[in-house]
Amino acid sequence: MNALRTLLTGLILVAASGAQATTASAPPGAAPPSAAPGAAAPAQWRTYDILVVLRNLPRTYSCDELWYKFRDVLLTLGARAYMTLTPYDCGYAGGGEARSPRVEAKFELPLLLHGSATRYAEISARDRTVRLAPGAPQSLKPEDCELVQQLEGTLLAGLPLRVDSASFTCTGSHASFLLSVEAPLAATAPAQGDRAAGATPQVTPHSRG
Repeated sequence: MNALRTLLTGLILVAASGAQATTASAPPGAAPPSAAPGAAAPAQWRTYDILVVLRNLPRTYSCDELWYKFRDVLLTLGARAYMTLTPYDCGYAGGGEARSPRVEAKFELPLLLHGSATRYAEISARDRTVRLAPGAPQSLKPEDCELVQQLEGTLLAGLPLRVDSASFTCTGSHASFLLSVEAPLAATAPAQGDRAAGATPQVTPHSRG
């Protein structure tokens, strides 16, 4: 019995010694492993109020068209469904075509939080790559090439998003475009009220088309 007790004690000491060696092999003060790429992180909704001025578009857009296209683009970029979009100088004004409309967009996007700011987190979000192209979102058509190109230099330029790549062929019979953007998207499901708020146009345009 004494021999067995001595053997077990020796094994325990060896195991403890190995555990200490493993702990000592890590550098002092080493940070714990970081979260996997694309993992959800603390975030909050940040409010934006942007006036987008469009110039000499190749065709006339009605105010309803602009509302739906702006809404769909913003939703693709991760905006909260509740938003207010007000188109101006769209459709036909004074008997002529209005090809330089403006859209005031009030909306919210996720903002990733770091350090002590994480205590203000409202949601979780993760960086994703989204694409704007004909059919993505569905309301965008090949003939919207110039519109999306101008949105890159106006709407997207005013947001903390990263454009990974941009390709525009807006002339000729085979117009097409592809805009790839890295944006933080909410990882939590939107509230029922958010989905309902995004379902009906809130258009208060001037010179409505």
